[in-house]
Amino acid sequence: MDDKTQLILNFINESSSNMPYVLKDKLIRDGKELKYRFEFEEIKNSIDEFIEGNELNRFIVLPGIRGVGKTTLLYQAYYYLLNEKHILPDQIIYLSCDDLNNIVDCNIREIVDIYLNNQFNTQLRLLDKEIFLLIDESQYDKNWSMSGKIIYDRSEKIFMVFTGSSALNLEYNADAARRMFKRVVTPLNYNEHLKLKYDYSNINLGNSLVSLILNGEEQNAIKYENEMNRDLINNIKYNFNDWDEYLKYGGFPILARKINFRRLSTNIVDMIEKVVNTDMVAIKNFTFENQTNSNRILRYLALQNAGDLSQNNLAKYLKTSQANVKNILDILEKTHLIFSIEAYGTSSKRMKKTKKYYFATSSIRNALSENSGNTINDIKQYGGILLENHVASILFNFTQRGNDCFTLYYDANKKRNVDFILQRDFKNPVPIELGRGRKDKKQITHAINSYGADYGIIISDTTTNIEKHNNIIYVPPKTFSFL
Repeated sequence: MDDKTQLILNFINESSSNMPYVLKDKLIRDGKELKYRFEFEEIKNSIDEFIEGNELNRFIVLPGIRGVGKTTLLYQAYYYLLNEKHILPDQIIYLSCDDLNNIVDCNIREIVDIYLNNQFNTQLRLLDKEIFLLIDESQYDKNWSMSGKIIYDRSEKIFMVFTGSSALNLEYNADAARRMFKRVVTPLNYNEHLKLKYDYSNINLGNSLVSLILNGEEQNAIKYENEMNRDLINNIKYNFNDWDEYLKYGGFPILARKINFRRLSTNIVDMIEKVVNTDMVAIKNFTFENQTNSNRILRYLALQNAGDLSQNNLAKYLKTSQANVKNILDILEKTHLIFSIEAYGTSSKRMKKTKKYYFATSSIRNALSENSGNTINDIKQYGGILLENHVASILFNFTQRGNDCFTLYYDANKKRNVDFILQRDFKNPVPIELGRGRKDKKQITHAINSYGADYGIIISDTTTNIEKHNNIIYVPPKTFSFL
């Protein structure tokens, strides 16, 4: 046995022997198990189907921004396999490619071959028992997608979950893409946040908000909103400043455990720097100069009004080309630190108009603003900017969660434009406006008439409950955050 093989086997064996302690440390808080993100149900159902003989979804890929709970999902899957499905420990391989990469180059396919040969004296094609492969930080294997494809093709006995930072989105093999089920792990909406922090969830409210947006049907949403408000009033643990704290610091599970907001912001900034300095650096031809430019672009965005960005001005500020600025923005989008939306209209109009850029969560913008020295002194104005980013991210994440028939746009009209337009297939668009301390309906009325919409939505902090007046629906920001 050569030294590399021995190192890999030692690493796997040590990881396996330590797992009971790791699970206890990572999944137990104050004597109670951590609550599940909703994505866990999808993993659990796929595991159950695989064990029952359905081999369709046996290659799951979970990319997502750092800190949203992907590693915890793997630990929970391991715990489920071990304690609920009674799978033997030697049939479960958990690896963090990040940790392994500090010892030897991480090659997932090679690791599986070595393990099967030494543990079961077999190989992929001859495998006769179920193996569960849980791989964290998969992007440290530069050929992770090809490794997954080969394993998938050579054995129907291996169930795989690959998680990793959003660098997983930067490059992957087209053939592998046809075999994998990819589910982006998005930042937490308010319902998911409440589930982790207070063990409270109202999934019915989220579902009824989908119906409200799709069809303008508000009755169920009003019913479940009343239920939610009543439940939170009666929950003695609930802090009524919680939603404001979520707007500034939320989206990540860590908010459920920490109350030191300065430290939370520092953690978010550290996460951003790791994405830029580690994930983006791994990209071919990404220079140190563009590393610096990426950090400057993010801080530039954080100090502008929501969505405002001139690539020409930014290129002059950075003393680089517009093409390079566009390249950096494209890569930042693929890491999920930011996202963009196009102008509503014809394809030629969308090409002519610049994109609007937002951060993945309002907490990222807030953390960068605090770290860079916030230039906006008006608290109300700053709150409005955070709210616009938050609503944009809630809507964008909604379109990402298997809702491919929806596209999010901004309204490029020069007069009386609304903030967002949601389009579903070829149906009439839904204009969405932020109220920001007022109940003015001129803009939404203009958008309804201009675009032939059946109704419009105003997300307004001037109402504490959902209201519908003619063809305009008013929704409080906290309620909308359940979407």
